[in-house]
Amino acid sequence: MAPFLALRDGQPVGRIAAIRNRLHNDHHRDATGFFGFFDFAGDEVADALFAAACDWLRERGLTSARGPYSPSINDTCGLLTEGFETPPCVFMPWNPPRYVDTFRRLGLEEIRQLYAFDMDMTVPPNPAMVRLAERAQKKSGLTTRPFKTNELEKELRILQRLYNVTLDRNWGYVPVQWEELEHSAQGLKTIADDRMLYFVMHEGREVGYSISLPDINEFLRRTLPWPRGWLRLVPMLWMLKTRRPRRARHLILGIEPEYRQRSGIAPLLYFETFRRVALGYPVAEVSWVEANNEQIVRGIEMLGGTRSKVYSIWERPL
Repeated sequence: MAPFLALRDGQPVGRIAAIRNRLHNDHHRDATGFFGFFDFAGDEVADALFAAACDWLRERGLTSARGPYSPSINDTCGLLTEGFETPPCVFMPWNPPRYVDTFRRLGLEEIRQLYAFDMDMTVPPNPAMVRLAERAQKKSGLTTRPFKTNELEKELRILQRLYNVTLDRNWGYVPVQWEELEHSAQGLKTIADDRMLYFVMHEGREVGYSISLPDINEFLRRTLPWPRGWLRLVPMLWMLKTRRPRRARHLILGIEPEYRQRSGIAPLLYFETFRRVALGYPVAEVSWVEANNEQIVRGIEMLGGTRSKVYSIWERPL
């Protein structure tokens, strides 16, 4: 990864990172380049930064620039194209509306859309979904168990295995590496609500998982008036200790391939996640979901979700 910084009168006015993801290219057998962490004060700055990133990628034999990935599909990704009126949920990006026109002017084209859905967790779920979930629970023999945060390494090894077998059919999938997962987990330990992290079990073996997190962005926004640096952590840590935000974000769920086609499994997972999140959070965001994943989109809508934001992945040949 190569970072580029734009300066004007000695002050930063933009940034971008050019990214060569060898793991992606080995897995997909292509030569895709990536860009991310892209922010800019104006079109002139955007032009210079994007040109520098493209030159770096081209020099390394990569044939396209895809993004924004910051730094990969397993992290923060996408450009916000609809839903600018409300702030982003935890680990989701936000950008001014003008960025969309700039991306188009740079010759980038949208290649994927990602949806975010808002859900009112105080409204009971669709009765049909509840019946399907209850029927699936009886027929499948599936149960659930919480993450054991006091055995974090063991639980993360299980999660890594499940992640890499449940998401391998997703567009742009890149296997998650142990170092990447371990690093992310260390940051999540402080904010996680154990009730919203669970494994799906069958005959004593983990076959699926679901991860939701409190939206700590609500607390971050309250601490913005505080000075930069460690002092800002003081009110943040106090709020995490003494209260919880109103919102949660559901990040991901998955089930091993051999269980996917069993009748009612999807409603069972949706309902169980809904039930757990609703225990402590009146509002939730489900993000992100590929727009062309019709089965998941329908399931979220059956639970009362309404689309609130659209993000896009962009690409340009080099």
